[in-house]
Amino acid sequence: MRIAIGTYINFCLFSGANTGYAFQNFHAGESRTFEGINFMYGGFGFSGTSVDLEGSNIQAQVVFGSSPLDLAFVKQAADDRWTIRIRTVWLDPDTLVETSTYTEEIYQISSYQHDNSRLTLQLGSALDAVSSHVPKRTLRQALVGSLPSSGEIGFS
Repeated sequence: MRIAIGTYINFCLFSGANTGYAFQNFHAGESRTFEGINFMYGGFGFSGTSVDLEGSNIQAQVVFGSSPLDLAFVKQAADDRWTIRIRTVWLDPDTLVETSTYTEEIYQISSYQHDNSRLTLQLGSALDAVSSHVPKRTLRQALVGSLPSSGEIGFS
């Protein structure tokens, strides 16, 4: 049995506005239009999210080849805490045409690492892909009740 899988990634500012940086990793030297967005070819790898037996997320990452231009881009994405939308799709093995979406996830970029051969974007926990309001909740008094105004918490 033959299978083919491709990945689309597009970067967004924290507010959800698309930055215009959109890449796919399966049509070398070509651009692809998917869901109305033009994706340039980018040689990257994605190690998707996985969950351990306790149910906690193991950090996902996107890996690019190392170059000064890519380093500046990755540094800005991490410093400005952009979000990244990642769609993994099933492809027809003969034509590389999308047949269906396998997964769709949204992450916040938490940090980056680099060496002479690669740049790695560390991705935080997957965020709610249904809502455009990322993060979905913020800590407010209405959610948790009164919070102490000092560093001391007393028990009675």
